[in-house]
Amino acid sequence: MRKKTLIQILLFFLLILLSFFIFFKYFNESNLINKKSDKNLLQSSEDKNINNKKDLLKNVKYTSNNVQGDIFELKADFGESNLDKPNLMFLTNVKGEIIFNDNKKPNIILKSKFANFNTVSFETTFIDSVKITRSDEIITGDELYLILDHEDENLDNITSEQKEENLIRMSNNIFFKKPGYTLKADILEIDLITKNTKIYMNNSAEKVKITSLIN
Repeated sequence: MRKKTLIQILLFFLLILLSFFIFFKYFNESNLINKKSDKNLLQSSEDKNINNKKDLLKNVKYTSNNVQGDIFELKADFGESNLDKPNLMFLTNVKGEIIFNDNKKPNIILKSKFANFNTVSFETTFIDSVKITRSDEIITGDELYLILDHEDENLDNITSEQKEENLIRMSNNIFFKKPGYTLKADILEIDLITKNTKIYMNNSAEKVKITSLIN
């Protein structure tokens, strides 16, 4: 009789231990699942906040003109704007064209992989694989800056660089090719009003390298 009672007591305690084991195992697994769920929810919320700060557009196109009546068209496969700075846009696969009001002057085609673009002032910085095509000229470089008319009426409070208007400036590793010769330089500038081109080195002691292609 005592032996039977002892066995019953042992079974009872074993049942209690098994119940605790199952409870704590389930409790820990449930907490782990909840933590993972909270983590995923937090990550999703963070990703959503990041995406909300950016607006991706496809096949963007902008058009403007200067006081001379020249037209500047800018196209890109993609445009990404940041909601914190709505006037600024990062463009991908970019093509620009300057169509001169004077039909005697050849249009200028601008291409690059990327560009930083101000949708208000139309200031554009072309970067990566930058290329200019004008008539029989092909010009490549690392970076190109373009600005049209300055819209700020109070020019006394801005720098001399900010006062620049109707200008193309290509910089770094300039390679200029034209039938009959090529040249290498640091800076190339095109005045969009006079249509004059200026090519020079950063160091005035250095000279632009010209190579004749005529045998």
